[in-house]
Amino acid sequence: MAWWYLGTGIVTIDGHPPIIINHVETVMIYDAATLPNEAYRIPWWEIGIFRDPITGELPESWVNPLTGRTIEPARKFEEGPSGFSVRQKAGGGVEIFDAVQAFAQLESAEVTFSDLGSRVCITQTERKRRAFPEKDGIPDLTENTGSQAHTVLQWTASKADLASDLASVPATGMYSLNIATPSWLGFDGYDARFAIAGIMHKAPMNAPLNPRGWAQLQQQFPHYFTDGRIVPRWS
Repeated sequence: MAWWYLGTGIVTIDGHPPIIINHVETVMIYDAATLPNEAYRIPWWEIGIFRDPITGELPESWVNPLTGRTIEPARKFEEGPSGFSVRQKAGGGVEIFDAVQAFAQLESAEVTFSDLGSRVCITQTERKRRAFPEKDGIPDLTENTGSQAHTVLQWTASKADLASDLASVPATGMYSLNIATPSWLGFDGYDARFAIAGIMHKAPMNAPLNPRGWAQLQQQFPHYFTDGRIVPRWS
């Protein structure tokens, strides 16, 4: 299945309104394999592009509004192969184990459930050390490139759909990422805080949820597309 992530990058500095840096459009590609003892392995890949906040196109440059400097920004990234396993905990609930993520070191992950009447809400909270995309993609994780990140993924699905025989049920949600302000943004000397917030939407592998985004992702990552479908790369 494919999850589309559509968000906005924002820098917050005391004394100034929030500064919109870019818009982010990514597709995360997931699979699921059954393991023994009612556990599941979920491998994933992610491909993504950044959009200029003015033109909506892949950015060629960005002007820092506080310094006036013209910055060469991040334009795209590819992350994977990655994956994690899930299983039911004794006494109820779900736990994540054996998590591996390219360009990141997971420190903790928690999954919780809440009842929304006719819907179920799932919240996945992750704390990790990770590298953030730069103009040439995501750098290898080192002491200099990595920083602490706090990610919250939350999605909902219909109880009726979950009780059906559907192999994959419709779902939608929202997410947030808080991480150190990327150095390439040029906010040295400022107490700058960086975050991305957006929406998530689940879609089949052949559904161009955003046709414009689909076309641009295909242009940047042609090896992920064949005959009108997104094609995973699990190895």
